[in-house]
Amino acid sequence: MIIKQRGFTLIEVLVALVVLVFITFASHQILTSATDANDASELKTQELAQLHTAFRLMDQDFSQLAQRFTRNESGDRLEQYFIADRFLFDSQYHGVALVRDGWSNPVSLLPRSELQLVSYVVEEDALVRKYRVYVDELDDTEPRSQVLLEGVEDFKLEYRDKDEKWLETWTEQVPPRALKVQLVLDKQPPITRLFLLPQAMAR
Repeated sequence: MIIKQRGFTLIEVLVALVVLVFITFASHQILTSATDANDASELKTQELAQLHTAFRLMDQDFSQLAQRFTRNESGDRLEQYFIADRFLFDSQYHGVALVRDGWSNPVSLLPRSELQLVSYVVEEDALVRKYRVYVDELDDTEPRSQVLLEGVEDFKLEYRDKDEKWLETWTEQVPPRALKVQLVLDKQPPITRLFLLPQAMAR
């Protein structure tokens, strides 16, 4: 018995090619969508981590505010424990500065105290935390800078006074009872955080 082998017709081959192209295109689209979604997820996770770090540092600094005056490069004493104002230290928006305690220095191994002069300003659309190794500015040493967030479109501060009222400016020698920080990043809705300051001084 002779078995005749029958090949594919041209139409069958063309149909198979069309199906293969369709499957390849669909697979590529699915892979691209999955990759884009993964990239967007990683970017969002990174942004949230940076935001968490920024607010964590603020909380540590504000909650450990020290009752310590500072001196500028001329030796003049600044009669405020807590300094905050719009455009402070050439910030694009608000700026704030204070001396904090609790800067780790185990058994005084490092040639500095546990006090740290810190400030938060916005420079070139970036929220920057600056600090000095020594509290008093008695030399020409530039402060060290740490960029916390980029794409900052607003950085606003409000202050809670002893009468439980929110103020837009603060000129008292003692710090406010609480600090409200509002951030706007890349046209996103404002992010607001409240920080309590040591009550022993906020009378």
